[in-house]
Amino acid sequence: MSILSPSLRRQIPIAIALHAVGFLVLYPIGTVFWLTFAGGSTVSGTIPWQEAFNTPGLVTSILNTLKVVAATQIIALPIALVIAWLLARTDLPGARWIEFGFWVLFFLPSMGVMTGWLLCFDPDFGLANRWLSAIGLDRFAGFDLYSFGGIVFIHVATYGIAVKVMLLTPAFRNLDASIEEASALCGANRIKTLLRIVLPIMTPAILVVVLMSIIRGFETFEVELILGTPIRFQVFSTKIYQLMHNSPPEFRAAGTLGTSILAIILPLIVLQRWASTRRSFTTVTGRIARGKAKLGAWRWPACIALIGVVAFFSLLPFGLLVMGSFMTMFGFFDVAEVWTIAQWSKAFEDTTLLSSLSNTLYLGIGTALLATIVYVAVAYCIVRPKSRLRAPLDFLTWLPFTVPGIILGFGYLNMALRVPIFSPLYGTIGALILVSILSAMPLGVQVLKNHMMQVGAEIEEAGRVAGASWMQGFRRILLPLASPTLAIVAIMVFASTIRGVSNLMLLSSGSNRVLAVLQVEYLSEGNFGPAAVIGTMIVLMSLVAAVIVRLVSLRYEIASRS
Repeated sequence: MSILSPSLRRQIPIAIALHAVGFLVLYPIGTVFWLTFAGGSTVSGTIPWQEAFNTPGLVTSILNTLKVVAATQIIALPIALVIAWLLARTDLPGARWIEFGFWVLFFLPSMGVMTGWLLCFDPDFGLANRWLSAIGLDRFAGFDLYSFGGIVFIHVATYGIAVKVMLLTPAFRNLDASIEEASALCGANRIKTLLRIVLPIMTPAILVVVLMSIIRGFETFEVELILGTPIRFQVFSTKIYQLMHNSPPEFRAAGTLGTSILAIILPLIVLQRWASTRRSFTTVTGRIARGKAKLGAWRWPACIALIGVVAFFSLLPFGLLVMGSFMTMFGFFDVAEVWTIAQWSKAFEDTTLLSSLSNTLYLGIGTALLATIVYVAVAYCIVRPKSRLRAPLDFLTWLPFTVPGIILGFGYLNMALRVPIFSPLYGTIGALILVSILSAMPLGVQVLKNHMMQVGAEIEEAGRVAGASWMQGFRRILLPLASPTLAIVAIMVFASTIRGVSNLMLLSSGSNRVLAVLQVEYLSEGNFGPAAVIGTMIVLMSLVAAVIVRLVSLRYEIASRS
């Protein structure tokens, strides 16, 4: 007979999950703070912060980070609001497919997109700049991708608009149409209704999305590394990367910089969680009306415009990327033989690239499988057991979302070097899988948590009444019901993992190098041809993942309605 009461036995799984997640999340973050005070030495003490901030370029890198994040949000938010409103609140033709186009855009890796845009906007060989130069307009309209404006453009063209459209469209779709109808009866036109009625009502949702985008904006690394290095433009992540590659590594300055960024992000985290839990505005009621605004003569022009936006930000750079991978010399159209398959032939003969490809597949598949198991267990502990430990566990699963990837990788590098149990992971795929699981944890756990909250607990209770244990109910009832969501989470984790760079860069070495890291190295060295081949591979894998997610989602929606 067990000496533990049933209620206490139910606390054991969630307590184990809380301590495991807490250690894996808090230890690397704590390492960054510890390095600020100890500087990597064995004797800790009070660090002279003034001395650390006197490191050349440290303060400038923080200011540059803030400028990039602010400029990206200022440009992307108005565009995303208009697009989300058109997709959700109007009779726009093909709205669902256009919305899927923004999902595809979100899945596209920024490195591949940037490589494609280099073929268009490189100051030396870019197609657009060559054409402008040919007609004498280069002094007035030339666009240099190696600039602050070029860096902001890449961020807007990748995650900046796409992620906001993905998050805001469902929020607009759930808005009660009777509000807009009442505004129309009062004589307001669509634009006035949007500006004075809809957007103020949507303020909490918009605020949450903006804060999430700002927090993720601090993740920027690979774009600034490639486009910013030639013009000596550094953000905090590239500065940390530089400090860690100095000889000897400057742990103290890197820790101080990481701590400073976390101090900036912390108030944003608190504000985001406060905004996400507000109930001041009610946009969905029990008697919701889902009428859509009529665009009239603007219906098809708006549709064509949005298709053009999706094509410009996705198909154009992807087409340029593929084109560059088949060029004899990337960007040079005036050579004797412009096109060749030599780059692809060399790719499949290059042992380094083939090794990176296999490492990428091992990393993506291994992370997707292990992450799904971890996420479903953690989500179950957050949703089902009645325990005071659920709230701390839920909060811990959000923390990796708020920590920039370069800081997370920095913390895990120190953890692998200092914690004996993790030392064997250093330089292996296992270390990359571990940090990738934690990086994708906020998305995976929240998706599964929301699904489990929609599945009534009475289903499992009925199973227990029939004699099934909680484990049998979890395995035979809950998991089959959650299988479509599990598939979607696994594929999304795979796609985000194979394109990740910032969280893997400091943990990567010759033996565990993946394609995304190898592409960064090629681009840094100016080897654009091989980089275009690698970018094409990653983009194709990401597109396949996006299509599978879409098919599974559609099938799940149809099944849930029937």
